[in-house]
Amino acid sequence: MATQDRRRGSIAALTSLIESTRSLARASTVFGDPVTSGATTVVPVARITSINTIGGGTGRFPLSGGDGGGGVGLVRARPSGFLVVTPDAVSFRAIRQPATKLVLPLAAVTALAAARIVTVSVRESRRRRRVEAARAAAEQQHV
Repeated sequence: MATQDRRRGSIAALTSLIESTRSLARASTVFGDPVTSGATTVVPVARITSINTIGGGTGRFPLSGGDGGGGVGLVRARPSGFLVVTPDAVSFRAIRQPATKLVLPLAAVTALAAARIVTVSVRESRRRRRVEAARAAAEQQHV
């Protein structure tokens, strides 16, 4: 196989990875197509995150061929809401996700509590060492 054909093969594989990830990164892939009932249509809306990491290269070793490529694709879809389309108007209805709104405040409270516990523990440990040192010094003076 010629060098140009092998390069096209690895580029084709990487292009295929990007295209397959892109085809998954749609609200309809995860949440379905719009639903119509009478004159009203409901369209799902999602927050889509797509990450592709790819790489490829060629080598110059005589027997190995040295051409290759690879990668990984990640798609994350979260429901954001839906559009309600009627002949009179279009409105967006958000889907509330209270659990995600609680994560950061709970993480902050947990971090502050952990910092306070560590601070009190260190302070108490130092106090105990000072008391023990003073007790040991007092015993040596009495002996």
